[in-house]
This record gives sequence, C-alpha cells and structure tokens, in this order.
Amino acid sequence: MKHPGILVAANVLFAALFLLSAGLQYNDPDPGIWIAIYVAAAVATLAALHVRGGWVAATVVALVCAAWAGWLWYSVAGHVEATDFWRKMSEKGGKVEEMREAGGLTIAVVWLAVAARAGRRGARRG
Repeated sequence: MKHPGILVAANVLFAALFLLSAGLQYNDPDPGIWIAIYVAAAVATLAALHVRGGWVAATVVALVCAAWAGWLWYSVAGHVEATDFWRKMSEKGGKVEEMREAGGLTIAVVWLAVAARAGRRGARRG
C-alpha cells in the first residue's frame, strides 16, 4: 500500500490535530466523550493508510461523527449565525459551543472520508 507522500503527510498532520483536539478537552463540561471521539478519529486516520482494512475503521468513525454532527447542526440551526463561531460563547450561550463541536466533528468526517477512500483504493492496488 504505497500512498503519495503528500497524502501521508496530511494524514499524519490530521492525526496530530485530532490528538491535540483531544488534549484540549480537559476543561470541557463533558470531556470524556470528546476525548474518546478525537482519539478514535486520530487512530482511524492513521489506520486508514497504514493498516490493512484500516479504511473500515475510518469509515465507521466517520459515520459516527457524521450522525453526531448532523444532530448538533440541527440543534443549532436558527439559534446561531456563522459569525457567532468567532464570538465569545457567553454572548449566545451553549449553542455557540454546540456549533463549534459540530464544526470539529464535520472536519473529522471530511478527513476520515478522504483517508478511508485513499486507504480503500490503496488496498485494491496493492
């Protein structure tokens, strides 16, 4: 399973960013679940390109993140605006936090989908 260097570098970068995101959850009101999902995203990201069949794990984690993100995006619709993403949470309350959480999950979905597709294509070739 030989993958282009840029893809491997991006994959490692995203795994590191997911681990950083997990580490930043220590002061979150519900850190356990967020640490778990970001660690799962990091592990699945690496597995997608470097472990035989790892693309399946990336797909499963992506689907979990997509369902969760969809629920969060639905819950904030009409309560916050895109510009609230950069404002202090105290200005709009918990909905801004939920929007940020949905954004993080959406990033995970997009990258995990890319990694899963690349991992699946690499498995077919090699």
